Amino acid sequence: MSNKNINRLFEALTPKNEQKEKMFHNILVRSQNESKRHRGFTPVKRLRFAVLSAVLMVCLTTTAFAAAYMGLDKTFLNFLNPVDNEQAQYLSNGAYVVDKQVANENGTLTIKQVIGDSNLTYVLMDFTAPEGTVLHADRYRFGDTTISSKLGGYSIGYHVLDDGNPKDNKISLVMNIQTKKSLAGQTLHFTFKDLQAADPGPRGLFNETVIPGSWETAFKLDFKEYSNLYQIDQNITMFGYQAELKTISISPISISLKIESSTLSEIFEAADSLRKTGENESLDNFPITINYKDGTSETTRIFTGSTSADYLTNQMLTIKKFKNVINDKEIASIVFFDKEFPIHN
Repeated sequence: MSNKNINRLFEALTPKNEQKEKMFHNILVRSQNESKRHRGFTPVKRLRFAVLSAVLMVCLTTTAFAAAYMGLDKTFLNFLNPVDNEQAQYLSNGAYVVDKQVANENGTLTIKQVIGDSNLTYVLMDFTAPEGTVLHADRYRFGDTTISSKLGGYSIGYHVLDDGNPKDNKISLVMNIQTKKSLAGQTLHFTFKDLQAADPGPRGLFNETVIPGSWETAFKLDFKEYSNLYQIDQNITMFGYQAELKTISISPISISLKIESSTLSEIFEAADSLRKTGENESLDNFPITINYKDGTSETTRIFTGSTSADYLTNQMLTIKKFKNVINDKEIASIVFFDKEFPIHN
């Protein structure tokens, strides 16, 4: 293993201060419980316990035991589908555990874990309906989701996860929030209204509220920001119009590009934004090609993120998210319209 890989591994394994405090708190609780069960301990044994706790604390901050201890929820990990164990540990270390419930007579919403980067945040949640209800549709969402904040615009979507039991009263959802800036460290107030199910089939419409009601809660999104920002500042040509690619932000869960142009209206008109190829599927009219170090590549052909424009400042942001996480450490270059941009990890 190279020194570079070793450094990346230790970066992935190093817990944040809050995680260290949780680990140390749990060690103390265990130590106290053990002491209650062994009231006849001699001073030598008490000293041995103290030394063991100290050794464990050191281990938790520097070894693979830390990553194994924290962990991502199993269904969340399956959704992300990391490329290897190292990336799984890296994602695990950046996740923030919320574990917050809000309930009414129509069901209980449990916010479980959060991960994110500069422009995309994933929130893992469970919804449990009253006993006797069966939630077995292919797709669900809340018909109205609002965030009370000064985000200045955001986009929200939902994805149903396989929780191993499709015929019970519980579903697991991942909510994606796409924003102009990272939500890391912010405390936001959410309102979720009316759980809706889609008609059967991949092109089914969300036209039925299956569980009415409103669930309000506030929680902190104190995840580790995964993105690496690359300053580009190079001229490009988009559909024959001049523009400047300002930055590319890359993380395992998304790639975001910021563009400036005085002809954004003409560019969007030429792109004929969001041309539909199906009821729930549109072409990505601002695609990127990712070239990997091993010679393989992939191009974003179907629209799975968000694109926004500010015509007052001539700024455009396009966020590309993927079915699973990408191998961000192995990207050699990004191709956007007529130019290729090397990525130096």
